[in-house]
Amino acid sequence: PSSMPSEVPSSEPSSEPSSEPSVSLEPSSMPSEFPSSEPSSEPSEEPSSEPSESPSSEPSSMPSEEPSSEPSSMPSCSPSAFPTESPSTQYGVNLFYPIWEQSFNGCRNDGLEPDYMAVNPTEWLSSTLDACCKKYFNGFLYDACMGRYPPDADDCITKLFYPDWNGSNEGCVDDGKEPYYMLSNADYFLSNSIEECCEKFYQWNYFSCTGTTPELTNGEYYPDWTGSSTATCLNDNKMPTYMLNNQAWYLSTTLEKCCEKHFHWGLKECLGTADVGTNEWYVSYGDNTCVQDCNGASPCGGIADSWEELFNSKAKCCEEKLPWVPRCRFN
Repeated sequence: PSSMPSEVPSSEPSSEPSSEPSVSLEPSSMPSEFPSSEPSSEPSEEPSSEPSESPSSEPSSMPSEEPSSEPSSMPSCSPSAFPTESPSTQYGVNLFYPIWEQSFNGCRNDGLEPDYMAVNPTEWLSSTLDACCKKYFNGFLYDACMGRYPPDADDCITKLFYPDWNGSNEGCVDDGKEPYYMLSNADYFLSNSIEECCEKFYQWNYFSCTGTTPELTNGEYYPDWTGSSTATCLNDNKMPTYMLNNQAWYLSTTLEKCCEKHFHWGLKECLGTADVGTNEWYVSYGDNTCVQDCNGASPCGGIADSWEELFNSKAKCCEEKLPWVPRCRFN
């Protein structure tokens, strides 16, 4: 070929191609009819305008920035890592019912039980997968029944909770042994979660019912009414459940606030600033005897008031204050 190309191409191609192809700096305006057998060494900077007909065998390493416009055909049984901003609508509970079909033998809780089962729930329906499988597929079919869960379209709850009024009556259980009247009115008595059940039937004992520990929003000091006669506030994180359920009333942020609120009559004792007695004696007319100026068991009678006359012995006190009570010194 000539060292320089002609400015105008010939009207007809040459009968033989040149031994070396020409090197153009720009791609051709029209793509070739057949793709090359090997991919290019570098990917294109922009994706193609149309997707490929067949998906790749492996997912991409990075998720897409926007979700797909349509959900997948099968939901997952595990919740997403982050909760949604708005709660889902509660449509009640679904009980388990038996299915005997060629394609499926087992129990489902998709809410599609036949009418004859729906109108007779105590006979046909169960609150747990285990109870349904034991009732209708016991024996060698039991494991297969339990292993089939969850089939298509079922929700992922295998047990429902009910208030344990016939047991300890301290919380909710999910053993599938609820009374018939609860099974007949499942939307009211049965719950999808223990939190829902405890909130509905054991709000007064919610944290014990759910087995959770609440955040202390009103402080850690609480009044100790465990049988002791002393006025005491503690902050050992062992407050009773009923106090946790009403923190605004029972808990305080400081020892002073707790003592003022619950032991105003023994404030000094509660704060640990109680006066120390003299161990001398003063009269107690209500008991017809003399008692000692100190705190504790008898003969202490508590700290004497400022107006009490004190004596250095019980005998002297009895002689001066209760001469008409001969047994004063021996009481």
